[in-house]
Amino acid sequence: MERGEIYQALEDDFSETFIRELMPGILHNFANPLNGIMGRARLLQKRMEDLLQKIDLSYPETAGALENELKRIRNDIASINRESDSFYDIFRDASAKFYALAHRGVDEMNINQVVSAEMRFADFYLEFKHEIVKEIELGEYIPDIKGNSAELSLVFWRLIRMAMTRALKSEKKVFYLKTKHDHSNIIVLISYSGDAVSAEDESSVRRFFSDASSDLNDVKMEKGVSWALMILKKYLAHVQFSDKDGLNTITVIIPHAFSDGEKK
Repeated sequence: MERGEIYQALEDDFSETFIRELMPGILHNFANPLNGIMGRARLLQKRMEDLLQKIDLSYPETAGALENELKRIRNDIASINRESDSFYDIFRDASAKFYALAHRGVDEMNINQVVSAEMRFADFYLEFKHEIVKEIELGEYIPDIKGNSAELSLVFWRLIRMAMTRALKSEKKVFYLKTKHDHSNIIVLISYSGDAVSAEDESSVRRFFSDASSDLNDVKMEKGVSWALMILKKYLAHVQFSDKDGLNTITVIIPHAFSDGEKK
């Protein structure tokens, strides 16, 4: 093997252990000091407020003379707490993604929670966070479904990424996600500006979800999107691609009643 091939093989070997074996430990090691920082910051803020009240009562002249300095200290401590909370939210979103990917069991999950987590994770793509106009509309009372959270996490990450990359290349740079349900299905709509899926691929995808013996070998979309569609078929889902008035839409329809992707 050439040197570059050996390095690639080692990198792939490392990547195979990263999510399931290394990432939980990394997140655990981050969580402990983060919790300590947040706890101490809140305690510091409380102690500072108590101290300032005592100074105001016992030494009003001193408090008045130091008003500006004490105000700056109070603002700095409040800022530390806000930034700690912000960092915790970012850490939570990243850790939730990796914990979901490491999960291998079947359990009940809510599609609103799955797509919300994926949208928060998508903000780690800085162009998506800052350059795209995004709107999210989550339906109320979406029923839970049974399945593997790692699978559906990757499925919706890939569909969102497909829409994201196409929207970024467009002039409008618009992204819209909506969930809803009817008496038998959960429906996720992902709309975006940019290039539409070709008519040939639309036809192939339609045939794939209506014919049990059909495959996606002739589809020219990104390979990861094809893999996502294959997983959704296991969940008895249907996926449609459409475009109207300059906006493209991926419609994912998942039936309420299934168990781990198999019919009851």
